[in-house]
Amino acid sequence: MSKHEAPTVSHTATDALHGKQGTVIIDDAAFHDGGAADEDRPALPKGAVWQNDGTVRLTLRAPVVQVIQEQGDHSKEHQVTAVVFHPLTGAAMLRIQSAKDDGKRALAMMQESSRLSGFTGEDIFKRMDARDFVASTMIASIFTNPGL
Repeated sequence: MSKHEAPTVSHTATDALHGKQGTVIIDDAAFHDGGAADEDRPALPKGAVWQNDGTVRLTLRAPVVQVIQEQGDHSKEHQVTAVVFHPLTGAAMLRIQSAKDDGKRALAMMQESSRLSGFTGEDIFKRMDARDFVASTMIASIFTNPGL
C-alpha cells in the first residue's frame, strides 16, 4: 500500500436501500490504486484510495449492516462495505456550516461528501467502526483544503 492510499467507503444506489438487491457501486473506470499523479494529492488514511475522477474510496474495516423494513413485516439486510467521497460544492459547504455544533458539522460534512444524506446516511456513519468514522472525517476534510 503506498503512502497515498487511504481507507475509502463506497455505497450502493439508494434503490438498494428501498428493497431492491444492490451491491457496492465502484466505478472501475474511476478506480485508481496510486501512482505518479498522486504525488500532488494529500496522503489518505489506511484503506482509502484516490480514484481517477478525483473521488476517494474508503473500504470499511467492518461492513455496516442496515435492516430495511418492507411492507408486511418483511425486512432485508443491506451491507455497506465501502464509501466514496466526492469534492464538495459551495451549496454543500453552506449546509455544513449551518449545522449547530462541531459533531453535527462533522457528520454533515461526511454525509455531503459521500452523498449519503438523511437518516440512512446518518445511520451508516453512526454504525461504522470508530477508525472508519475518523478516516471518513479526515477524507471529507481533504475536500475543504484550499491548497489543493
